[in-house]
Amino acid sequence: MASWGTFESEIFAVHEDGVLRNRYWDGTAWHPWEPMGDGFAGAVAASARAADRIDVMAVDTRGRVRHRWWDGTRWVEWRDLAGAPDARDVACSWIGDELRVFVTARDGSVWYTATR
Repeated sequence: MASWGTFESEIFAVHEDGVLRNRYWDGTAWHPWEPMGDGFAGAVAASARAADRIDVMAVDTRGRVRHRWWDGTRWVEWRDLAGAPDARDVACSWIGDELRVFVTARDGSVWYTATR
C-alpha cells in the first residue's frame, strides 16, 4: 500500500492467477482493480513520494525484482531492478529524494540499494 495527499491511497496485490493488480481510494470511493502485469509470485512493496510518483516493486515467478512507477501521468513499463539478487521478498520506502529498496534473497541474505 502507498498513500499520498490527504485521503488518497493505493493498494497492490498479486492475485491467484499471478497478475499484479492495483486499486485506489480517492477520498470518496474505491476504484475497481486494474491489472498491472502478470507472472508475479506474491511479494509486493509500494511507496509514494507524492501523488506524481508512486513506486511499486514486485518479485516475479523467476525471482527477479521488477520495478514500475507512476510518473504523474502514466505507469512506466516494468523494469528489472539492476543488481538485485534472486529474491523471495522486497520492501521499499522513499526517504527524502531517495527510494530505498531492501531485498531478501532466496539464500536469506539481505541486499540494499538507494536510487533517485
